[in-house]
Amino acid sequence: MSGVEYQKWWDAVWREDDQASFRQLFNHFYKGLVRFAIDLAAGREAAEEIVSDVFIQLWKNRQHNERIQHIKTYLYTSVRNRCYNHHRDSFKHQWQAIEDVEESLPGEIHTHLEYKEMQEWLDLAVRKLSPQAKTIFRLIREEGFKYKEVATILDISPRTVETQLVRATNRLRLALEQYNAHMKQLSAR
Repeated sequence: MSGVEYQKWWDAVWREDDQASFRQLFNHFYKGLVRFAIDLAAGREAAEEIVSDVFIQLWKNRQHNERIQHIKTYLYTSVRNRCYNHHRDSFKHQWQAIEDVEESLPGEIHTHLEYKEMQEWLDLAVRKLSPQAKTIFRLIREEGFKYKEVATILDISPRTVETQLVRATNRLRLALEQYNAHMKQLSAR
């Protein structure tokens, strides 16, 4: 979906109090914003609450603010700031559970199962990235942001974004190589 489309939704909300357009904005961005908030180590429940609060405030203040020029960047920046505030206000440290890697299925491995296993392997590699690298990777690769937009959202330099993305990509490439070696070992048995 193009940025023009969701910017039109926001303009309809801002100018005309269009609830249907607001619902479209919410439905379009909610999952990605929650995933982003979770990446900022807010936890699922807190992430959902933070994202909901951002949308509630957006609706409440829709006509009191000047027109928001880039609604996507605004939303991600708002969620980032609320996550930081949540950490400051609620707790200093958060422990995250480490998920175990599933064992390979014995016997014949079907293409669908191979794909699923490879996806799990890559998901684990993404989870092992530093929080900043994981966030940058997801914003660029999954959410379609540009380097400068991510730099603005995270309040870092575009060069840092580029460096972190290169590191993340290299780690994922290494994980794929390890997965391929793992599959060769299984097929040699």
